[in-house]
Amino acid sequence: MMTMMFSILNLSVFAQNKTTQTDTITISGNCSQCKSRIEEAAYVKGVKSAVWNTQTKVLTVIYNAEKTDMEKIAVSVAKAGHDNRMHTSAEKDYKRLPACCAYRSGACHHE
Repeated sequence: MMTMMFSILNLSVFAQNKTTQTDTITISGNCSQCKSRIEEAAYVKGVKSAVWNTQTKVLTVIYNAEKTDMEKIAVSVAKAGHDNRMHTSAEKDYKRLPACCAYRSGACHHE
């Protein structure tokens, strides 16, 4: 009886882990302000962790695949003004960025 309960528990944990995914996506940006904005935008429903590296420009996200996907995350980040390999930010969204975050023009500082 205990063995069967343990097996069921293990299957349950395994099934839960199948829905958790880790993916990466390159996001354009420059500084710590970009980092904060990108990570905040990446936190759509279902995202457990979002970390953007200012040097590599790579966003690493851990999310529940039953609640969201990389498409939704990439759209949200683009709406925040940051281009990525899946979506280009609309000009109106990009123009809302502070001057230090103007990654397209190159007129920025890097931290």
